[in-house]
Amino acid sequence: MSGDLHSRMLAAHEGPDHAALIALYTEAADSANDLDASCFFLTHAYVFALEAGAPQARHLHGRLARYGREE
Repeated sequence: MSGDLHSRMLAAHEGPDHAALIALYTEAADSANDLDASCFFLTHAYVFALEAGAPQARHLHGRLARYGREE
């Protein structure tokens, strides 16, 4: 994960800015070097989406399910 992405995540956590957290953790998942790291970030994005009642939750859940991480 780039330093810039990490800095943006920290700033979003300070808010907290759930929309930004969902987007940033999804971005981290998309740029992760391996499946475990990707799913780690996807899980966080999914939890933030659930907490916010965001429509992205369904898509994130689907991605996790495709990787066998969510039934």
